[in-house]
Formats: sequence, structure tokens, C-alpha cells
Amino acid sequence: SGRWTERKGVRARTLLFFLSLWLSWQQVEGLSGMGDGIVGDKWALALSEGEGPPPKCFGLVLTTLWQSTPSDLREQYESFCKHLETLTEDPCLYLYPYTALHCTVASLVKFTCSYGEELSQDEKKQEAVISAWQKAIDKVLLKSKLLENPIPVVWGAPELPGNAAIMMIDNPGREVFGIRDLLREAAKDPILEQNGVKCSIPQITHFPNIVHSSFGRFKRPPKDEKKFRASFALAAQSWKPIKCQISQIHLTREILPFMHMQKEQNVIKSYSFGKKS
Repeated sequence: SGRWTERKGVRARTLLFFLSLWLSWQQVEGLSGMGDGIVGDKWALALSEGEGPPPKCFGLVLTTLWQSTPSDLREQYESFCKHLETLTEDPCLYLYPYTALHCTVASLVKFTCSYGEELSQDEKKQEAVISAWQKAIDKVLLKSKLLENPIPVVWGAPELPGNAAIMMIDNPGREVFGIRDLLREAAKDPILEQNGVKCSIPQITHFPNIVHSSFGRFKRPPKDEKKFRASFALAAQSWKPIKCQISQIHLTREILPFMHMQKEQNVIKSYSFGKKS
């Protein structure tokens, strides 16, 4: 009976491991729908060429690796996009311009939620939300040792795990996760409630469980999903990992979906690593 109990324990732990892995992927914003087939994204449709001007929105995010990545990443990324378009011959996937690549540390207000939609119509409320969040973040970040040194990371190959095309970003020291833990503390700061700021997790405020950059979303399902995924994997085969550093994170007003905007006009505050912010 001892061996039977031990085997049951091993099976249970194995099951829990894979369950936790699956849940982690499900919590990545934009990756829902895995196993249910690809569905189109209204924002991708609106952003794609020839579909009219992109819709304005309001989100508040802490982001990094945005319009500050190595030139060899741009070369590889744009080469991959051209190769993918040639292989698939199916323009169903909207691919971000290089300038929109970014890593979301946290979505403090998701532009896709009803609260974000509400704030997009009221600039006065936007400023109150931004001010309160900035004060709460300053309290936890400016005194943190996590800002003492730049963070080494590695950009991985393109992947298509669900409804979003992504590149995983390896963060061996897990500093990004440490920053997210600090932001969870900031979300409890009374200053938010005092200023009427809503931060229900994960409906409004979202902390990804992985470090990544999204770079593509589907305008519509592929004509042949199996063939499309095979072509995507083939295009990604030649990708070479790219090393770089996170030297800043930015509190940013997201006025266009998926960071399709200029950095200078929309960064509220930058927190620098290795020097005083």
C-alpha cells in the first residue's frame, strides 16, 4: 500500500504541475481561446491597413523594451514577417509594426475592459487615475533594490500559442516578476480607493504570468489553421536569440490599441535602472 500511495502522490503532483502550467498560459492577456480554434480580434481588424483609422482608447500600463530594442531584433523581426507572409499566403494575421513591440510589466487599467472604455471618454477622470497610480507606484519602486541594475533578458523565437503571436523574453533573474509583486502591493494602496480608482484583478488590472512581447493578432481565422500554424513554425525556425537589457520601465498612457503610438508623447514617467529615476 505504501508504493501505491507513493505512485498516487507522484501522479497527483504531475497533474497539478501541468494544470498550473495550463492556467498560467490562460492568464496571459490575449492568449485565451487555446484549443477552441482561432477567433478574430476587432482591434487587430481596426488597426490593419485599409480598415479605417485606429480606434482611440485608454489604458494605463507599465511597459518596457518599447521603441528601445536592439537593431538586430528589428532586422530579424521584419525578415520573419516577410517570410511568414510569403509562406502562408493568407493575410489573416495582423502583424505589429516594429515600433509597437513591447513587454507589458503590468496593465494597471486594461484598455479592453469597460472601465478603460469609460475613462477614454473622460480626460479629467484619466488624470485622477494616472496621478493616484503614479503615487502608489513611486512608494514601492523608488526604494526597491530591483532598480539598482539593468536587467539582462533574451528575446526568444516567435510562437503562436493561441490567438496572439508572441515572443517569449527570458528573464533568468526573475526581476520582472519581483516588480510585479511590488505592483500588487501598490494596488492595495489606500490612495487608489480615495481617488475613486478601480483596480479589480484581473478584470481591470492585469499582471501577466510570463515575460513576453505580443506582435500579432488575427483579423479573422485562417483559411486552414493547421497549414497556417505549420507555416508559422517554419518561418520561426531560423530565429536566433537576441540578448539585451531592460534599463527602464515606463508608466504609459495607452491611447491606441497595443501600443501603436509614439513613445515621447505618451510616457508619463520613466523608472531607470542603475540610476535615480
